Parts: sequence; structure tokens; C-alpha cells
Amino acid sequence: MYFENPPKKTRKIAVVTGGSRGLGEAMCLALGKSGFLTVVAYRSDAAAAEKVVSELHQIGAEAVSFQVDVSKRDSVESMLSYVDENYGRVDVFVNNAGILQQKDWATITDDDWDRILDVNLKGVFICSQLVFAIMLRQKSGSIINIASSGGQLGGTLAVPYSASKAGVISLTKSFARLGAGHGIRVNCVSPGLIETEMTREEIHSEVGHAKIQQQILLRRPGRPEEVASIVSFLASDGASYLTGQTINPNGGIYLG
Repeated sequence: MYFENPPKKTRKIAVVTGGSRGLGEAMCLALGKSGFLTVVAYRSDAAAAEKVVSELHQIGAEAVSFQVDVSKRDSVESMLSYVDENYGRVDVFVNNAGILQQKDWATITDDDWDRILDVNLKGVFICSQLVFAIMLRQKSGSIINIASSGGQLGGTLAVPYSASKAGVISLTKSFARLGAGHGIRVNCVSPGLIETEMTREEIHSEVGHAKIQQQILLRRPGRPEEVASIVSFLASDGASYLTGQTINPNGGIYLG
């Protein structure tokens, strides 16, 4: 049975930013299958978010959607206040929201840089800082940050994106140190080339095919479910001795 507002402290709660499509959708479904009530946080496409909620309901999982702009502190505060007031806790918070721009580095503007860093890096900082307060109170929690192999390899066509994702990996280590004494684990997942709506055109291009054959040891792109399964594991008690780590589902494009 689905409860819009279940009694407090009766079930585990997961929040996934950027949860309405691609990797975020797969993560929401994996967490729902693992028994979490999942908050599908989205920025602009309410219909896509509701589709994910409906998919979760169809598999017997509980879910709600909530609109949020992770780069705006008041927007994140509003979402977390809603979750705290209605469910009383946040057990897992997945910082997945992000934007990618591919552009010749010489033409990148200050506005380009600010927009990407605001969402991809400042957004992770704001969300993590604010959810820490809830997790400190309950003396438990798992924060899972989504980076990218671009943050480990560098990217000539996505310079601000790569810089932001390198920052996410560093933030993960800092927050892991801050949370360790309070029962809060913070880990990072750094995917390589994963086939989603955003990457499909690149994957099926001549350049993309060459990249897969020449740089990825497993000679194929990844599937969203292969990333989501790692997120589900990090959210579970099975990962209770993992914090400050970066896990790399990348097919061997980066060996670290």
C-alpha cells in the first residue's frame, strides 16, 4: 500500500537529485527495489519525474517527486524541510544532479564556467552541508556523490565539467572526514561513458565508436543499471565499512 505521508521513522528515506532521467532514474529504481521510500528530485521536467514515481509505484515501491534547484540554497532547504517534516529522516542522499557542456576551451565564457560549477560542484556542497544537519541529529546516514571519469582524466571538450567533477571527488573526501565520527558515510561513484539519452549521440558517432574501441578496455559503454547497482550497494548496510572512497564503473577507461 502506498502512503503519501507515512508515519515518521517507519521506513528508510532516500533522496536522489537529478532523479527524473538517465542515471538518476536508474538509481531511483534501484533504491526503490531495495526498500527505500525514494524522493525523486528534479529541476524542471515534472512529467519525467512523475513517470519515475509511477514506475516505482508499479514495482511496489513508495516514492514522491519534488522540484529543486541544487544551486540555490533556499530551494534545497525547502526540499529538505518537506522531507524532514513528512518522513522525519534522510537515510541516503544521492548528489546526482549535473550538467554537461562540450565546447572548445578557448570559447568558454565566465558564464559557462559559473553555470556548470554552480550546479555540479556548489550544488553538491549545498546539499551535503544541509543534509548533514539531519544526519547528525539521527547519528547515521549515507551521502553518495556522482562524479565522472572526466574528473580523473581531464577533458579537452568539457573543461569546466571535468574541473567540477574533480572537485566532487575532493569534496567527498572532506565530507567523509567530517562525518566519520557521527555515523555518516560519504562516498563517490565516478562513471565512465554510460549510455543515456545525453550520451547516445556521441556513442553512436564515429568518434564515439573509436573512443570505445581504443580507450575502454571492455570495448563497450556502460549501462545505467551498472552504476545504479553500485549506488544501491553504497546505500546498504553491506557498505558499512566504506567511506571516503571513489568507485569507478568505467569499463577500464581510467585505472585508479
